[in-house]
Amino acid sequence: GGAVCEIACEACNAGVGCRGEADRPLHCRIGERIRAMGGPTAHVGNALGRHRARVRPGVSPDMSVVVLDCGRGTVGRGLSGALHVYEHGPALNGGTELESVVKFISQ
Repeated sequence: GGAVCEIACEACNAGVGCRGEADRPLHCRIGERIRAMGGPTAHVGNALGRHRARVRPGVSPDMSVVVLDCGRGTVGRGLSGALHVYEHGPALNGGTELESVVKFISQ
């Protein structure tokens, strides 16, 4: 289970989104992002929610979803997600994903 995906704000039309991995089913992750984009003040801990509140208040929360990788274990999925952020820029991510994976592996 789980996937690495990119969820982008379509209102920006500039590829502004977040990349990441989750062990949860993809529909759960997408549902979280829909709720965050639909009511950003209730989801200020979510990158897409903060983006919409700051840059696109009142704009329809249209999103695109691209699956980048799937079917790996926790470490493989985390590394794949971190590498996608590293290679393509953090966009709305914090940019510390690779550091987090290395820390997880070394424990």
